[in-house]
Amino acid sequence: MKCFSRTVVSVLLPCVLSGLVFPSVSLAKYDPTKDYQEIPAIVKQFPAPSLIELGTPAFDKDKTDFTSQQEMEKFINDLSKTSNTLRVKQIGVSQQGKSIPLLVFSATQTASPEVLLKNGKPTVLIIALQHGDEPAPGEAALAYAKSLAEGKEGDVLSRVNVLIMPRANPDGAESFSRDLANGINLNRDHLLLSTPESRAIAQIFIQYQPDVVLDSHEYSVAGRWVDKFGAVQRYDAMLQQATTNNLPTRLTKMMDKPFREGIVSTFETNGLSHSWYYTTDKLDKQDKTLSMGGIEADTLRNIAGLRNSVSFLLENRGVGLGKAHFARRVYTQFLAMQTVVKTSAKNSADLLNSGQEIRHDIATQAGQGAIVVKGAMTPEKRTISMIDAKTADGIKVNADWRSALSIMPVITRTRPYAYLLAPTEKKTVQNLQALGIEVYRVTQPQKVKVQQYTLADRNERTKKDVTGSVGQKGNQMIQVTTKIDDRELDLTAGYYYIPLNQSLANLTIAALEPETQSSFVANGIISLPKVKTEKKKNKAKPQAANAEVKLSVLPLYRLTESAALSLVLAE
Repeated sequence: MKCFSRTVVSVLLPCVLSGLVFPSVSLAKYDPTKDYQEIPAIVKQFPAPSLIELGTPAFDKDKTDFTSQQEMEKFINDLSKTSNTLRVKQIGVSQQGKSIPLLVFSATQTASPEVLLKNGKPTVLIIALQHGDEPAPGEAALAYAKSLAEGKEGDVLSRVNVLIMPRANPDGAESFSRDLANGINLNRDHLLLSTPESRAIAQIFIQYQPDVVLDSHEYSVAGRWVDKFGAVQRYDAMLQQATTNNLPTRLTKMMDKPFREGIVSTFETNGLSHSWYYTTDKLDKQDKTLSMGGIEADTLRNIAGLRNSVSFLLENRGVGLGKAHFARRVYTQFLAMQTVVKTSAKNSADLLNSGQEIRHDIATQAGQGAIVVKGAMTPEKRTISMIDAKTADGIKVNADWRSALSIMPVITRTRPYAYLLAPTEKKTVQNLQALGIEVYRVTQPQKVKVQQYTLADRNERTKKDVTGSVGQKGNQMIQVTTKIDDRELDLTAGYYYIPLNQSLANLTIAALEPETQSSFVANGIISLPKVKTEKKKNKAKPQAANAEVKLSVLPLYRLTESAALSLVLAE
């Protein structure tokens, strides 16, 4: 059985796909005239896979664009009619009213999370098309769903459950744009949950608590790479596991072996080139530094890790190429999906046992040891392979490299037993609960020893990630510096208590410690007190007046000693 703090939330939404009429609609916003045109000598280096029949809508004869929302829904509906292992549920609705379907494959023939959590099998979650202009992963998700539905994946469902979200950003997919309809980058919203799309994904985690997560994307091939290096990218696939602060060592080791090892082996067996994931600043054309995927707690890859899932980002060569090499791109993703599921099935017992022990260990660490509040990537040197954009020759680039595999601590603190929030912080509590974090209310007054956060500095800033910017919208933040002071707090009834003896303790830390750009403080979820000033006369210069800033205290406290409090679960 799956145990230790795997709470089941029974929120089942009905499948709305059956009985609908699905007209074929082309993607109005995809413009092939904007695609980057590789020279023929480069094109020849990426042949289509032979004897592969993917059988999804984008490969229909004479189709020049990509699978539409209606085509996807019809495809899924047809699969569900012929497969007894597939159930489809609507897990959410996009900002423009489009369905976000979740495909649930299980030998138990149910989409019920209560049943799947008790069927003695790990659950694998595959998510595609967080970015709407990255179509290959979405097509691969449909192709893999088809293979599962038709029974072509052997007996994997006897040992695992498989969840597939083929289109996390249906509005962006339909308009062929990276971000959500409101300009937010979905893959930077998994801690803040400011959009219906990110909240839909959070519901999957709360309901099904997946053991393994694969987040599938495409990466940019030309653009800034040609500008900076005179070359295009050559790797078929780039891979990176969760890399953020406070991940359990045992989880990190499991991601490396057997999972990363298995994916790499599959690529090499099939003649596909691969690398660690990296990118470069798209705003500063003079900066040639290469950075691995970020260490902030905002991407699906990192948030899934903080939820104690084996978690990977897989990016294939594709953005900006239109339908060039499309079969090869889709097949690259298909193989990775297939490998992740097969690896999970082969190691199902170890996944369940290790997951249970990891969650138990995290919960028992409350009040012990240290946490990393803020970290930095480690600078290194690395040589990568690229393709000269004009000659198609292979070239080697010796680059400054920022590694996410080794995080340098910048701010560390002791791990508290719990956090306390003032009664005014209802919004913060709602956001924590939306993440699946347990929150309680204090029912009896009591004095406790705490650490308070005193604001030493606060400034308006623009968020920046490894690509230079986060998204079209949602980039503003308040950067704060705090100092920690010991004090005695008079707890009154109504204070909120967030214990760290729960399996999502590390996710809680990411949300509540103030200094990172993804924190609840930086993003205005936790109330920032107004800066108070006093004017007092300068005796030496009676004409002058100096503004004296009084330091403000956050409505958030760290409980560093175990305390017996009277509590009820917050509603």
